[in-house]
Order: sequence, then C-alpha cells, then structure tokens
Amino acid sequence: MPAATTDRPASAPWSTSFITRLHRYKSLLQRRWWIPVLTICLGLFIQAWLIYQTPPSFQSNSKMMLAGKMNISQNAVYSEDSVNFYGTQIQLMQSAEVRRSAEKLVRDTHPEMQPVLVEITVQQKPRTSIFDLQAIGSTPDYTQAYLNATMQKFLDFKKGMRESQGSNVTTAITENLIQVEKDLRASEDEMLEFQKQNNIGFIQEEGNSAAAYLVRLNQNYAALKTEYDLLSLLDLDQNLDRTQGRTDANPNASPGPQSTDSGMAFSDVGPEGDYLKAKQALQLLKAERETLSKDLRPKHPKIIKLGDEIKKQEKLIELFRQDTVEKLETRRKSIGKQMENLQSNIKEWESKALDLSQRLAQFNRIKGKADRLKTLYDRLTNNLKEVNVSQSVDSGDQISIMEMAGPPMSVRPGLLKSLLIGLGCGAIGGIGILLLLDRIDDRMASFGEFQHQFSENVLGQIPKEKTKGRVTLLQADDARHVFAESYRNIRSSIFFMPYEGPRPKTLLITSSVPNEGKSTISSNLAITLALSGARTLLIDGDLRRGALREAFGISSKIGFAEVLKQEVNWQEVVVPTSYPSLFLLPRGATLGQPSEHLLRESTDQLLKEMYSHYDYIIIDSSPVLAADDSTSLAPKIDATLFVVRLSYTSARLTRKSLELLYNRQVNVAGVILNYVDTSLPEYYYYQYSEYYNTPAPVEEHDGVAASLHTRPKQIQSS
Repeated sequence: MPAATTDRPASAPWSTSFITRLHRYKSLLQRRWWIPVLTICLGLFIQAWLIYQTPPSFQSNSKMMLAGKMNISQNAVYSEDSVNFYGTQIQLMQSAEVRRSAEKLVRDTHPEMQPVLVEITVQQKPRTSIFDLQAIGSTPDYTQAYLNATMQKFLDFKKGMRESQGSNVTTAITENLIQVEKDLRASEDEMLEFQKQNNIGFIQEEGNSAAAYLVRLNQNYAALKTEYDLLSLLDLDQNLDRTQGRTDANPNASPGPQSTDSGMAFSDVGPEGDYLKAKQALQLLKAERETLSKDLRPKHPKIIKLGDEIKKQEKLIELFRQDTVEKLETRRKSIGKQMENLQSNIKEWESKALDLSQRLAQFNRIKGKADRLKTLYDRLTNNLKEVNVSQSVDSGDQISIMEMAGPPMSVRPGLLKSLLIGLGCGAIGGIGILLLLDRIDDRMASFGEFQHQFSENVLGQIPKEKTKGRVTLLQADDARHVFAESYRNIRSSIFFMPYEGPRPKTLLITSSVPNEGKSTISSNLAITLALSGARTLLIDGDLRRGALREAFGISSKIGFAEVLKQEVNWQEVVVPTSYPSLFLLPRGATLGQPSEHLLRESTDQLLKEMYSHYDYIIIDSSPVLAADDSTSLAPKIDATLFVVRLSYTSARLTRKSLELLYNRQVNVAGVILNYVDTSLPEYYYYQYSEYYNTPAPVEEHDGVAASLHTRPKQIQSS
C-alpha cells in the first residue's frame, strides 16, 4: 500500500502517463457514450437527407478492348502492348477534347435531346485488355447516347492521331534523308579531292619508313650520349679498363667512332697501347725488384740498376698518359659533334613524320565522316520504307468497341461514400465534443492527477468496490482483502503521522460535496481502529442527512442533535455496536441550523469530556460546500481528514473547500482518495489479492490487536 507523503513524486514514465490518459478518456466515454452515438446518427441523417434531396441519376455501361498489333519492323511478330500503355488510353478517353467532340456528335445526331452533364469513368479490368466505361447523367437517353459518342470519338481521335503522326514521321524522315544525302555527296567529293592531291599509299609507306628511321637515329643518339657521359665522368685508367674489358668480351668488334658499341676499342698501337705496355713493363720491373730484394741488399748494383729503370719507365708512362688523355678528349669532342648532327637529323625527320601523320589523320576523318553518313542514309531509307508499309497495313494498337452502351439504370452515385463521410464526420464531431468536455472537466481520475493538482498529504486510497447499492461495512475477517487493507493503511498513517506534540485523538471526516463516500469511510475507519483494540467513538456529525444509525442497525432515534441542544447527557445516547471497542453516537433529530449549536461553548466542553473517555473519536461531518457545519466544528477538532472521490470530485471545488478549511485555521492532516480504479498501472500493488487468501491465525490476530491497542495509549501518554 502506498505510504503517505507530502512530497510530489517524480515524473511518471511516458507509458504510464499515456495509459492513465487513456483511462481518463475511457471513463469519459463510459459516462458520455451517448454523445458520439448522437453525433454519428446526426451525421448519417444529414448525409441521408442530402442523398434524398439529390435528383436521381442514370448509369449506362459499355466495354472496349485492346487487341494486339502486327510489328512489321520485327519480322511480323505478334506482341501485346505494355501495361503502362493502358493509363494513357484511359486519360485520352476522359480528355476534354474527346468530351467536346462527343457533345458535338450527340447534338448533331440527336438535336431533340437536352444536353446535361455526364460523368465518364473508365477502369481497366485486372489481367485483361478490356476497358469498362461508365456514364452517369441526369437523363437516361442522353447519358446512353453520350457514352456511345464518347467511344466513337475516342476511336476517331486515335485514328487521326496515328495518321497525323505517320505523316509527320514520313515528312521528318524525308527531310533528314535529303539533308544526309547532300552531306554524303559533299563528303565523298572532299575525299576524292584529297586523294588527288595526296598519294595515300605512298603517305602510309613513307610514314612507316620515317618512323623506323627515327627509331634507329634515337638509338644511335642514346649510345653516343652514354659514351660521352662516361668519357666525361671516368678518368684515364677507368676508361682504358672499360674499353679493354669490352674488347676482351667481344674481340670481333670493329674499332672506330661509327661502331654502335658504346665503348672505345682497344688498340696495340698508338698512345693508349704504348701507355698500357709501359704500365705492364713497370709492373714487371717492380716485381723483379721485389723478388731480388728478398736475397740482395738495397745497395746492390742490380737493385740500384732496377730502380733507375723503374724511374725511367715512370717518366715514359707519364708521357704516354698525357698523349692518351689528349686522345680521349679528342674522342669526347668528336662524339659531341656526332650527337649534334644526330639531333638535327632527328628534328628533321620528326617534322616529316608529323606532316605525314597529319595528312593521314585528315584523310581518315574525311573517310570516317563519309562512312557515318552512308550508314545514316541507309538507316533512314529503311525507316522510310517501314513507315510506308506500316501505314498501309495499319499495324497500330487496335482498340475497338466490345459492347455498346447498355440501357441506363437509375442509381444514386456515391451512396456508400456519402454514408462513410457522414459516419466519419459524426465520429470526429463526437470525439471533438468529448475532448472539449475533458478540457472543461477538471475531475481527477487517479492518484497522479491529484498530486499534479494538490500538494496535500495522501493518507490512503480506497479502491472502488464493484457492488450495487450501499457498500457493506467491514467485518473482522472480511473477504474483501484489498478493500480492508486500504483502511488498515489509513489507520497506520494515522498512528505514525509525523506530528510535533500530542497525537490527534479527535478526527473529523468531511468532503467537498455530497456522495463522495465520507460516511462509509468514517464508519469503516472507526471499525478498523476498534479492531486494533483502540476504544473508539463514532459520532454522526452530519446533522442534516446523517445515516450511520441505519448503517449499524441501531434503533435509537435520540442522538447528537439532542446532546447539542442540551436535552440529554451524551453518555446516555452513546450506543455500543456489534464491534468490540466501537461505540456510536447517532445523529438524532434533524437540526435546521446546526452551526449555531456547534459554535457554542457547551460544544467545546462536550468534546473535552468525550476526549478523556476514548482513544479515538471519529466525527462524520457534512460536506464543506453543502453547509457551514464542518467549517464551524473542524477548528475545535485535533485533525481533519478530507475525502476526495476520484472521477467525481472537481478539482476546483476541492481547492475551494480546502481554502475554506485553511482560512478557519483547520488542521487538515491529510486526504483520503476514494473510489480508486485499481486497473491503472500506478496501482500495480493492488493486484496481489492472492497474497491475502490465507487468513492469519486468531492468536496472531489477537496479538497484533493487543500491540495496536497499546500503541495509541503510548502515543496518548506521550
């Protein structure tokens, strides 16, 4: 059961809020179901009246079909038209041109008929090539004639369109053919003139030769360039070693600068030969001296003689070296001249090859243009022949009349549509009225809506009992477990209410307006307190309409009213009930002005006297807005419990009632929500009734009762 709290809860989940809102609309629909029913009936009645006022119409039906076509350009293969074709035909049948032509035809053939507006509808039957035509008009004869005229004018329109298109296509192809023929003749003349000025065969052969010769020149230039770079980068010994290595590898290579070999040929004569021979002789002398040095002293005549010869040989090598270097430099310059000559030749032959290529490309362009024009000329000629044959055979789409317009029948077009419109408008209007009433209606339907409007402490919530008539009072072992637990929850909230100072013993129970269930709550709350062992007095303080005497089955007709008038002592009219520890002070006779008696000092003395005899005093008072009784008595009471019936009490009236109590310094201890619908998601804790199926043993119940009985006395003594 929910604990009492003064704080506002956190925002409810979206789903819970949505379901709560749906529940509110459901309750509204259950209360005011007749509004949408009335608006729907009104909408249907209006549409039926409009249909009745509409003059009768006549409907005539006919059919047209689409045959295949003989495609001459595809070897006379019979084929069906594409499905996308049908939509175009339907639009043509309903076009303004066909309608005007049909009206003119009917006017010419039937001048006696008065023209009326006729609506033509065309539909294609699924999986067929058949069109269903439907004409609806206000006169039968004109409707039938108009439908026949529409089909005839559609066929005439299609035939004229085919003839016009065929003529246009023939004219366009002929004009293009003449222009293409002129261009073809001009292109052929240009090609002949070019061939007269240029020998195409010679140009092709000469171009191939020039290309081959350019390849050889570039190869020679590349070889000389490599040789020139090596002569510039390598020294004398490296060049001689490179040349000697090439000669050893290829002894048949011809020496000289015209050789395609990039290396310099080795020669036994000349400076390079003498240089190499002198180097070999020097190496031999050094080797001989090294051999003799192993056995002879350095001053030996043979060693000295060899040293002199070595010096002479080194001087000779230096002379040969200078000559060889000069020869290599001369060769490098010679190769440079050859490279310059080759560059000149390459440029000259590149110009010749480029000129030959340009003339050959020009000829190919002229020839390609002539070939394309010839192909286009042949295709246009064939198209012209095919168009002429197609016009002769008439191979277009063959749409024909399958059934002429049938006899007109009286109909009311759009009957179902009109009724659906009336139904929809009525339903929308009813829902709109319900939503408007919901905006105006500020009655709270759930605990969440109450907390959204008020910040008062909620002591408990009483679930709605699905019974007809008056709700029976609680019993010690009541089978309505959830209903009984809700009152026990309120009892616990009273026992453990956060109070500073003495605990409240006198409790006044009131509400905003009648029929909110305050008397039932007062009775059951008093019973619940008494069952806990607390000595409880229940006073019927509603001195105008109180009925607690009938609820408890008490026959005494003297009660609280006679006590207030000081006609009898209160202890003489207090009646014990069938519940242990519960006593009832009935209403007594009806008082005309109860507030005048409640405001007297004798009432204060009466309450003080009762205060010492009971643990709790429960006073069932009148509604706040119905009379001034509650606002006159409540300031004299320890605490006031305010009852709000969900889906019944207006938030505006509740707020006004609470303001009246607060303005009179009334201690409103909390609010009790009555008639709670436990099917809402926020009341999931009410859905575990199986938890109460097994009743507790009597001994445990007595023990709990004893403990609860001692609890109020401890609170009182504190």
